[in-house]
Amino acid sequence: MRKGVGWAVLLLAAGVARGQAQDQSDPQQGASEAMQPQPQEDAGSARASPGGTGSAAAGTAAPGTSDAFDRACVDLLHGKTPEGDKAIKALREACANLMAGRADEKLDAEQRRQAQLAAREQLRQQAEGRVQPGQSTASPDPGQGVLAAFGSAASELASPSRTRTMGMRARGPVSYTLVTNPVGWFSGLGVNAELFGAFPAAPKFSWVAGARYSEADATNGTASTFGGMAGADLFIIGRNNEGLRIGPRLELAAGRERFQGSTTFARLGMSGELGYNFIATNGITGLLAAGVGGRVAGNDKNDNFASFVGGEFGPYLKVGLGYSW
Repeated sequence: MRKGVGWAVLLLAAGVARGQAQDQSDPQQGASEAMQPQPQEDAGSARASPGGTGSAAAGTAAPGTSDAFDRACVDLLHGKTPEGDKAIKALREACANLMAGRADEKLDAEQRRQAQLAAREQLRQQAEGRVQPGQSTASPDPGQGVLAAFGSAASELASPSRTRTMGMRARGPVSYTLVTNPVGWFSGLGVNAELFGAFPAAPKFSWVAGARYSEADATNGTASTFGGMAGADLFIIGRNNEGLRIGPRLELAAGRERFQGSTTFARLGMSGELGYNFIATNGITGLLAAGVGGRVAGNDKNDNFASFVGGEFGPYLKVGLGYSW
């Protein structure tokens, strides 16, 4: 009897100990079960979000991030909207911007991939000797015609806002202007050119240099002249070689006549000139000027002598056409 009671006590103690051990292990087991991923309630919840990742990607999102905005956009696609018209419009615009931005990223990535493939194909063809470096199979873009360029310059000249961009081109301020007097080619001045250069530190001032050469034939001989001109301009209105300008001119000229003998001559001329330079954004340049001046030293022969500063003392007119850069 005593032995039976002793065995019963031992079995009861063992049962109590086992129950306590099970109670202690239950919280850990429950925690481990809570850590297990729960099955999704609806297969539709795994639909792709506007970014193409789907709301199921929230389980793999980086710590500290949220996919609430993506889920809100997905809900908007499914007809689930927030309260209020303003909230709906704001969410719609935000989702549209998000989708457009991600689409642009996709397009950019595809374009980069296509460019890399084209570059690899080009290198492969060059290695095989099928294509030479620097060659292109694409047709060149048509350039702007001469008449169209002059028409564009004329329209800019008539623009009321032209004065705000004087001396400027698309790439920056104008530094140099090269013009010629087309009338002078046939009026005795001969082949001529003038170069204007703006001072970078003082863009309202420019230096001017010119050169000319002419040769005339007659029944009883020939006459040839050449000259060099230097000057400076102050742009009263404008800058960088464009606008209303005024400045002095100094020319040294020499020539030779061969009429029943040979005669040489030289003269020094000075003048003051007032003019206007127009520069279009495409670089085409026009010039119109008037001055007073003439010979101040040297031979007084050839009263019809043509030069940058006039012949004998008096007024003169000048036109010019050229290009600025």
